[in-house]
Amino acid sequence: MLQADAEDGLLLYCGENEHGRGDFASLALLQGKLHYRFNCGTGVAQIVSESRVVIGQWHTVTVFRDGMSGWLRLDNDTPISGRSPGQYTKITFRSPLYIGGAPSAYGLARATGAGGGFVGCIQSLSLNGKATDVRPWPLGRALSGADVGECSDSVCDVVGCGNGGVCFANRADGFICLCPLGFRGALCQDSFSLSSPLFNETMLSYAVVPWPQPSQNYLSFMEFEMTFRPSAPDGTLLYSDDDGSGDFLAINLLDGYVEFRFDCGSGGAVLRSEEQIGMDAWHELRVSRTAKSGILQVDSQKAVEGFAEGAFTQIKCSSALYIGGVPHYDKTKRTAGVSKPFTGTIQKLVLNDRSIPITSDSAGGVNVANSEHPCVQSPCANGGTCRPKWDAYECDCPLGYDGRHCQKECGNYCLNTVTEAIEIPQFMGRSYLTYDNRDVLKRVSGSRNNLFMRFKSSAGDGLLLWRGDTPMRANSDFLSVGLQDGALIFSYNLGSGVANIVVNGSFTDGKWHRVKAVRDGQSGKLTVDDYGAKTGRSPGKMRQLNINGPLYVGGMKEIALHTNRQYVGGLLGCVSHFTLMTDYHVALVEDAADGKNINTCSN
Repeated sequence: MLQADAEDGLLLYCGENEHGRGDFASLALLQGKLHYRFNCGTGVAQIVSESRVVIGQWHTVTVFRDGMSGWLRLDNDTPISGRSPGQYTKITFRSPLYIGGAPSAYGLARATGAGGGFVGCIQSLSLNGKATDVRPWPLGRALSGADVGECSDSVCDVVGCGNGGVCFANRADGFICLCPLGFRGALCQDSFSLSSPLFNETMLSYAVVPWPQPSQNYLSFMEFEMTFRPSAPDGTLLYSDDDGSGDFLAINLLDGYVEFRFDCGSGGAVLRSEEQIGMDAWHELRVSRTAKSGILQVDSQKAVEGFAEGAFTQIKCSSALYIGGVPHYDKTKRTAGVSKPFTGTIQKLVLNDRSIPITSDSAGGVNVANSEHPCVQSPCANGGTCRPKWDAYECDCPLGYDGRHCQKECGNYCLNTVTEAIEIPQFMGRSYLTYDNRDVLKRVSGSRNNLFMRFKSSAGDGLLLWRGDTPMRANSDFLSVGLQDGALIFSYNLGSGVANIVVNGSFTDGKWHRVKAVRDGQSGKLTVDDYGAKTGRSPGKMRQLNINGPLYVGGMKEIALHTNRQYVGGLLGCVSHFTLMTDYHVALVEDAADGKNINTCSN
């Protein structure tokens, strides 16, 4: 597609040499008409458009050659045919393909008819059906050029994008508004609630979020989990880098393969999935990096491992985390492979067990829309939170409500007497109750602890009770009771090492079991039903349990993160008769400060 500002000029040339001698093909504008010429070696074919090119207007030109035959079409005119003389049917091309002129355009005048370069704009170029980006490398395919300006400079002069949007000339005669998160429309005039982020290459979409913790937390180890649904085989899923060094990490789609690239500053690693992934289908991705070693896992494909070159083992990322694209592709690291935005939906992003919410107030970005997903319609009532699960969803319900859409209130009772409606709470693996009452917390700290509860479970793993520092560090104090691989475990750390006291048994039978956990200084004892007491002792010299955080029962928020992966899910079952220090009975629901997804336990 072109727009001419003068009636003469060379549009295209490629040949056996750069002087127009021998084989060549050219397209030129001569006295307002298009001239398509080619020479297979035994004479020149000359095909001239019947219509004239209108100065200042956009035109589409198509030229075609098959052997000695060719044709030229201007806009929607009837194609004009022509034929080269002689018997040769092939053209030998050894020169570069020149667009808009040539270094020696005057020397080509005898062959092409044009004594100079084209004056005007060329907006798009397609060769043998494949779009070719004529911008300079690495953004486009152009290797060199001279005196080429920007045709779109004035497009945004009369455009006013609202709500902080910025006009961007995406064509020589067109624009898009780069709308901040939460706004959409041709001029960013409409506000909306973002709940299922959809990215689009043509809209130059991307989101940007800060790293949840300081960069030193990720120098040697980082692990990303992502749920995504691509609609195009190429695009940027995630990127971050360091301004002052060669450090970067990137997750890209390239021709349907997933690539994980990273550089610790002394040489890069490229890990590529063994198989291409399907378009318009959900995929689960996990990438991790420990020092120079990386692992890429896509769906159920075989995990791919790789190593970065050089001696450096740490990655520092001074930039934010870019998701679905970046604002400036020419400023990314050359070896990162980041070339275009992602097209599709990114549903979940987790970094080192910590959820990264693209939809929160801390996120930024442009032109991120909502996909067609049930969560967009806010199906969860009474303050419930919609949690997407591929094309489906679950509602996380606040305390006092249950049901698929949190539509059921606590029987016929109001929330102030919720305990009368739910005397024995049921947990569903993503449930929890939390307590910040001083009378409760002081009994789960100090030099001695004594707790009793009844529970039943239908799964071999699940957290029953947790109190620990927030955030957890390597040797933080904590106390927990839970199921791991069918065994019941009483664990605690007083600051100098972990004690794990284990009772093996049949605790996943859905029947009620009694558990008593006692700690006196470093010594602990766990009793379950009639299995007999097991004892243990924490190492070191610390005797006091010093904790700032609340007490959780049945699970907790971001459980893998806050328990350092000791547990990844909550209890699938019920808890009752929760007693602390033998005399303080905790009314499980009534005394709770908060909770999620709590139902009434069925008999």
